Amino acid sequence: MLVPPSHVADALALPPGSVALHRARLVQAEDGAPMSFVVAWFPPDIAEQCPRLSASGPIAEGTTHYVRRQTGRSPARGTDVTTVRLATRTEAEHLGVKRPTAVAVVLHTAYDQDGRPLVCEEGVTPSGLWELIDNYPMGMDS
Repeated sequence: MLVPPSHVADALALPPGSVALHRARLVQAEDGAPMSFVVAWFPPDIAEQCPRLSASGPIAEGTTHYVRRQTGRSPARGTDVTTVRLATRTEAEHLGVKRPTAVAVVLHTAYDQDGRPLVCEEGVTPSGLWELIDNYPMGMDS
């Protein structure tokens, strides 16, 4: 367990200096090229009930199903905050890009039915690979 960055601790409603479980993964394109570097942070109560989260490597059933099975808690809503900044040295190494490189950062926090945080994930994607598409109604009838 590690002390998360302050913006992650805030999203998880953790007091300053608290620890959380840290899991990192590299999302790859079909050709194996790095696409996104994602770091998931789990609050201590989830980490204690879900010991497999501390193991390296994927969880076959997926973390969401595993957490639900172990805790009885499941995601009821999420909040995504998207920002743009330069990649850190670690992020650039994982993504195979040279610094300085602009990256899109999506901070995703999932909350259970009682509004308690289940996980906060920070996904970092090089600017040339990141795309957001929104579809929405327009016009007088919307």
